[in-house]
Amino acid sequence: MSPEALVDKDGGMSAPDSLSAPIVPQKRIEALDIVRGFALFGVLMLNMLDFSGPTAVFEPWAVSTAWWDRAVELGIRVFGEAAFYTTFSFLFGLGFALQFQRALDRGERFGIRFATRLGVLAVFGLIHGFLIWDGDILLQYSVAGFFLLLFSKVSPTAAIRWAIGFAAFTVVAMTALLGLAMIGDFESSTQAEIGDEIAYFSTSGFSTIASDRLGDWIESVAFLVLGIPWFLSLFLVGLWAVRSGKLANWRNEQDFYRSVLRIAVPIAVVAKGGLALAIVTGAAEFASTIGIVLAILIGGPAVGATYVCLLLLALRRVPDGSHPLRHLAPVGRMALTNYLLQSVVAVLVFYGYGLGLYGQFGVAATFGFTIVFFAAQIVLSRLWLQRFSFGPMEWLWRTLTYRGPLLGGAGQVQAAAPPANRSELPN
Repeated sequence: MSPEALVDKDGGMSAPDSLSAPIVPQKRIEALDIVRGFALFGVLMLNMLDFSGPTAVFEPWAVSTAWWDRAVELGIRVFGEAAFYTTFSFLFGLGFALQFQRALDRGERFGIRFATRLGVLAVFGLIHGFLIWDGDILLQYSVAGFFLLLFSKVSPTAAIRWAIGFAAFTVVAMTALLGLAMIGDFESSTQAEIGDEIAYFSTSGFSTIASDRLGDWIESVAFLVLGIPWFLSLFLVGLWAVRSGKLANWRNEQDFYRSVLRIAVPIAVVAKGGLALAIVTGAAEFASTIGIVLAILIGGPAVGATYVCLLLLALRRVPDGSHPLRHLAPVGRMALTNYLLQSVVAVLVFYGYGLGLYGQFGVAATFGFTIVFFAAQIVLSRLWLQRFSFGPMEWLWRTLTYRGPLLGGAGQVQAAAPPANRSELPN
């Protein structure tokens, strides 16, 4: 029996009528949508440091001068940096394992369909990265996802061992490449450099910014390559969660969640606390080199694991649809649409070919904008899903993957001329 084939009252899931069909709203695991929605808010919060001004480009507190801006920036870097995309990566690997198991149960060919799905995601990533915003993560997900196919049949023990190995390699490589390489050559940013950055994004047209992205992307290829083993490590943790039975029995795993917290919280305190101390004491060189690498690659996953465990502990005793956090679920169901919408709206508000407000507001003000914008996404997602089964980009992704339109009103999914072998994950 596949991990998802459990009745809802026992495991928080229900058995799909057809394992090869897309997951309809009633069959989804609401807790995962809530976790995904929470992570999407964190992604917006982090990305807003880059969308709205040059805060993310320079060392911590180089741009923020008012105490309230510095306090908010410090909180975002400590409690948010690298915590949320690691959560998305975990969910990606989890979805992969569910897809594979569903296809295996039906005797379907899995690799071609999943590869097609990744190829479509890569196209979305290229469009997003070069035409909308250069902080795209979809392309890296898709490239690392192809390598994940090599691990489609590994055991839970092997998956976690590979995950640890890939993570350790990335920490060592990134520390050497970014941290050690910059020590001694680090130079604090100047107000002139910050001013030039603000002037560029607040006044440049679309063609100028888009053409410069290609050169920036080529310069960062080394980091993109190193990102593959890092994402693989996170994907494999998600795969392990399915094959170890932790996902299928998620409502009854409180002892496991507490064990994870006993490990993750001290690691997060040390790694993120070290970064916070470096920022507050003005150790800009350490904070921008080895400190930031360790805080992201070690502290980030630890904070992310803490959030996931706390959310699942909060949700496990509450029936689906009754917890206050349920309002995050519609956003999580439309994660791809909402992620891309965040970029489109933000660049039109802050870049020169929109309202040109880049660098005009401090971190505290833009954090307020983040809250208002995300609240609007919650409302819009709920309204959309009252009428449609998928978000618009989710619908397009599935249509291009299956090479045929998916039709469905709220609460139901139908397929027009469905292919014989269709597998899907609840993303």
